[in-house]
Amino acid sequence: MPKAIKVLILTYYWPPAGGPGVQRWVKFAKYLEEFGVIPTIVCPKNPNYPVYDPILSKELPQHLDVHEAPIFEPARILSRLLPKQSKSISRGMVNTQNPGLLERLLMSIRGHFFIPDTRKLWIRPAVKYCEHFLEQNSEIDLIITTGPPHSVHLIGQKIQQSRGIKWMADFRDPWTEIYYHKALNLMGWAQRRHLKLEQGVLEAADRIITTSSITAESFQCRTPQPVSVITNGYDAHDFRTVTHSDEKSKGKFRIVHVGTLMEPRNPEVLWQALSRLLHQQRGQELDSFGDDLEIHLTGNVANGVVESIQKLGLGNKLVLVPNCSHDKAIQTMANGQLLLLSERDEEDARHIIPAKLFEYLALSAPILALGPACGSIEPIVRNTRAGGYFVQGDLQGVERYLISTYKAFKEGQVFVDREQCQVYERKNLTQQLAELIKTMTATR
Repeated sequence: MPKAIKVLILTYYWPPAGGPGVQRWVKFAKYLEEFGVIPTIVCPKNPNYPVYDPILSKELPQHLDVHEAPIFEPARILSRLLPKQSKSISRGMVNTQNPGLLERLLMSIRGHFFIPDTRKLWIRPAVKYCEHFLEQNSEIDLIITTGPPHSVHLIGQKIQQSRGIKWMADFRDPWTEIYYHKALNLMGWAQRRHLKLEQGVLEAADRIITTSSITAESFQCRTPQPVSVITNGYDAHDFRTVTHSDEKSKGKFRIVHVGTLMEPRNPEVLWQALSRLLHQQRGQELDSFGDDLEIHLTGNVANGVVESIQKLGLGNKLVLVPNCSHDKAIQTMANGQLLLLSERDEEDARHIIPAKLFEYLALSAPILALGPACGSIEPIVRNTRAGGYFVQGDLQGVERYLISTYKAFKEGQVFVDREQCQVYERKNLTQQLAELIKTMTATR
């Protein structure tokens, strides 16, 4: 039997943190050992997480070795002074369209005084902690960093330089090309600093991982180092006890969105199409549409999204539910008859593949996906035959799709064959990661 490979994984987000940022590496850590890789985790001690989901810790092997390095969190101070604004920013509710004076000031401070991000103060203590750990554990073959926050990559870079150890950098999101980077109102020197740090990571890491092919292509143009794509996915184990209906949803044509819904991603074309179907005569087959319709939004929803729904006369169809645990979120998705995915119609959003898309793929309801032309979401939805993808603003296309899915709902038809979706199962993706790790460590 070949010797197991040992890796040290540095991540800011770790249980009890909640959200998609933590789930990616929780799932990798859950399955890596099955493929001959033993992970050890380094995460911050008592961090200031915007969302908590302690249940995720139950996913992890009991023998998993987890270490906590001390961190100082400026966001904790800000949350006491300006709780509403700091909570919105930390949750990703960044208003890039019409930010107020205070929002612009906070984003500017973040962009100029905390480069690359507000977790930069974890770099020095984490480097010190990891170097001491590696001195005591020389059998570690590889270090892996995952960002955002991208300051975690700077920890990996410093350890690589001091220890000469192989390093893999996982980019769950881009760095300077992410949409809210332009909202930082950066002066020239600050923008150059961000770019220089990013370029340094791209050139120094022995292997770069991204979650979309568009980001991978962008990075590959800037570095000679190999760039690979390992998307997010779904864990079949999470869906083993899911039921696909409940008493409250019987007879309801429930459109479900789970997660953060910011104003830039507000699917106004959907609300317009629904309003037209409700208030215009569309034939006998839609007579009960108004009685059946329910818009179910779970998670952080921007006020502007709620206002746009209400202005179109859909307020009495709206159900708002606050953030919930991952298992409850999955059950909420399973109770939907149409699963909504909405991304901004902008060039810099083409690379984005929301993590919830893959959990939608594990369910039987069709997906209504909205986003930019030639976005990374589109080929996944098309190739898996999981639903329909429309460019934001395609009112006629969205309206036709709503009518067809509603008719299928009334006829009790099975919507989607999920056989094509198994490539995105977490265990299969972990096997891909393990193969890359083995390739990297073969020449150590």
